[in-house]
Amino acid sequence: MSKLNSILLLTVALIAAPMAMAADKVVVFDLQSAILNTDMAKKRMQDMQSNSEFASMQAKFESLRAELQKMAKEAEKNGVTWNQEQSAEHRKKMEYARADLELVVKKLQAERNATAQRVMEELNPKAQVALKDVISAEGIGIVLSTQTAYYAEPSLDITAKVTEKLNKAK
Repeated sequence: MSKLNSILLLTVALIAAPMAMAADKVVVFDLQSAILNTDMAKKRMQDMQSNSEFASMQAKFESLRAELQKMAKEAEKNGVTWNQEQSAEHRKKMEYARADLELVVKKLQAERNATAQRVMEELNPKAQVALKDVISAEGIGIVLSTQTAYYAEPSLDITAKVTEKLNKAK
């Protein structure tokens, strides 16, 4: 397996080397990070969190988490004195509370994801323009995704530059 990986890596290096030499500059970029770090995206996330429905779910999350912690402490403290029926009832209550907590967490995450997706869709065209501007201005020949680059010197990451252009574009 290791030999196969070495051969694959060597093949990729041999193919990529001429391309890298032909390029004026090779950089990495994270489109999602560039968009979600914009002032607009941060404002949308803050607006979502201040929404009464989201705030209510967040409060429910905190309440359920505190309730579960209280139940766990109660079980730790008094569990040895409980009979089987009391232990089973307490476990059942904890399972219900845990299930409720997991549901609230899923709802909160779904709201965050939906907000992020709307921002991504709205800013994607502007991000493409900003990326092209940065590519032109800096004479960049190849742009790799930060997720696919095995290693990249932090100075070669142009994500912050694109975010800056997006903030200025408004």
